[in-house]
This record gives sequence, structure tokens and C-alpha cells, in this order.
Amino acid sequence: MKKVSFALTCPSCSGLLNVSERDTHTVCHSCSSSLLLSNAAGKFFLPSSKSSVDVLRSIRRKLQSINPHATDDAKVSRPTLYYVPFWHCTAQANGYVLGVEPVFREVEIPVIGSEGQGSSGYTLSSTRKIKSRTGSDAVEREIQISGSVNISGADLEPLGIPALSADSQLSIQGLDIQRDTLPEGLEVLENEASREGVFVDPIVSLVEAQAQTVRYFRRLASGVGFGLEERWEYILVSGHREMLVYYPLWVTDFRFDGRTFQVVVDGRSGEVLRGRFPLSKKDKRILTIAMAVFWAGLLPILTDLVFSGKLNYRTISGTQSSCIPVVILIVASLAYGTHHLLKILSELSRKGSETYV
Repeated sequence: MKKVSFALTCPSCSGLLNVSERDTHTVCHSCSSSLLLSNAAGKFFLPSSKSSVDVLRSIRRKLQSINPHATDDAKVSRPTLYYVPFWHCTAQANGYVLGVEPVFREVEIPVIGSEGQGSSGYTLSSTRKIKSRTGSDAVEREIQISGSVNISGADLEPLGIPALSADSQLSIQGLDIQRDTLPEGLEVLENEASREGVFVDPIVSLVEAQAQTVRYFRRLASGVGFGLEERWEYILVSGHREMLVYYPLWVTDFRFDGRTFQVVVDGRSGEVLRGRFPLSKKDKRILTIAMAVFWAGLLPILTDLVFSGKLNYRTISGTQSSCIPVVILIVASLAYGTHHLLKILSELSRKGSETYV
């Protein structure tokens, strides 16, 4: 990917600085001053600890546990290593919250019970606490919060991986990157072309990541005033530091029974993160056998009832009648239900199932 260069002015000599995109520092060619670019984001990556052979073995093991009969027939494609971007944003929130805090008083009152009734009437058996509001106090709470948040730089929803954002309540299960922590082993990314794998460009800009960071810390800071009434708050988010972190994911697919199934494998742990796998036909065979046994036992009974005349009965008027039409209707309904159930199982077996780790 071609880097974009732009010109800045040196604060010491007002000379032009030639700075490339996402550079974190530079040196002025006019006065040799070393300058730190505080608004730039450094680029880092977590190298994949698993090879393509390890990925194929992981998929085989997962397929073996879900559908052993498909292990030999499945044709797995060559895995591709992708590095997906995450913004790691650090900041702090300072300020204060003003409001009114209600004051309550607890009073124990006697509870009248029916046990122990004497000549004078009901006796007191226990007490109960009642909480009543007696007033309110003006409260000022100071806000001092610092931390970090991870924000997905690319859309991973097509792979079945939810996005991390300032509004996310849960972390991504299975990944080392969580909502506010980074794994160990980060390395500086100096040249993408020299590394194996495809580096995905972020679609979330640095400005948007900063805006999400501000929203995230404002929400955390607002929690300091929980329980206050008529609240007024002043929150300042500052000390922004951002870094772009690339995480390794192996993506591949395999063909089985004329269909294609996509799988995503974690490049750090080698475990299958997301994937679709074909259902085993074991359940369908078991149900088919059960249905066959059911009909094998039902047909002789029905035959005996029809030809033995046990279904015939005499009406009030003295005429002879039979329950055979009703029995035929019941048998037809059972046959249709059996056929429809087996058809549904066949469709489920063709479509496969989604398995999440």
C-alpha cells in the first residue's frame, strides 16, 4: 500500500517536515531537531504462531468431533493469513458530578402475628424495617478515570465475528484481544510487504476511533454519579494515545457433499473461532429406524382390526356401522407427519450447522 506524505512545519526553525502517514516521530532536515508526533498512531502487529499446516490440523480435528464421516471426504482449501486491524485507544476522564443525594432512615416497627394469642388479643411476634426518606444532601463527586478500549478497525461480521466498539458490552470470545486489554507479544510493524499475510486496511478512521473513545469514557465517568438526583456533570476526556494493532486470522473453506463451508482459525491459539460444519446423518438414521419400528408394529395391529371386524359397531337405530374411515384418516395423518419430519431432517442435513467456539 502506497504511503501518503504531507508537509508540517518544524516548531524550532519553521522548516518543512516530510512526514509519512502514521509516522510517530521524525527529524528536521534543517535544524536536526528530533520531533515526536503526538497525534500519530503507531502500527503494531501480533505475529501468527501457527502455520497453515497447523490450521489444517485444527480444522480436521474439529470436523472429526462434529462429523467423523466427513473427515475423509472433505477437501480443505489452502488457508490464507489475514491481519485484521484494531484501534487500541488510551485516555483519561477528569471532572466532577454535582447532584442531590436522597437521605433515608430505617425504622423497625412491630408486626402483629396470629400465633401466641392470649386473653388480651394478638401478641407481637416480630419486627420489620421500613425505609423512609427524610431529606436530601447536596453532593459533589470527583471523577478520575483512566484506561483503554479496543475498537474494531474492520468489519468482521461476514466472518461471524462481532465488532468491538465503544458501545460493546461483551468481548469477543476466543480472541486474545478483549474490550480493554491487549495480549503480550506486540511487534512494531515497519514494512507490511516484508511480512507474510494480507494486512486489511481499516475502514474506521483514527478520528472516528477517537470519537468512540470519548463516548466510552464519558459513559464510564457518568457512572460516578449513579443514584444522584438533579444531576449536573462536567467531564473532560484527555490524554489520547492511539495505536493500530493487527491481529492474525486464518481463513479457509472446505467442500463436502457439493457444498462449501467457511472456517476462521485464530492465528495465535490455532483454535477454530467460527465456522459452518455439515451435520452428521447419525441423528437422521436413528429417527428413520425409530419410525420404521413404529410402522412395523402398527401395521399388523391395524390389519387385525380391519379384517377381524372389531371396528364394527351397532348404532342406536340398530344399523351396522364401522370405524374404518376414521382409522384410515388417522393413519394417513401419521404417514404425512412422518414423511414431513424426514423431509425436514434431510434439509437440515444438506444445509449443515453453524458451530461457534
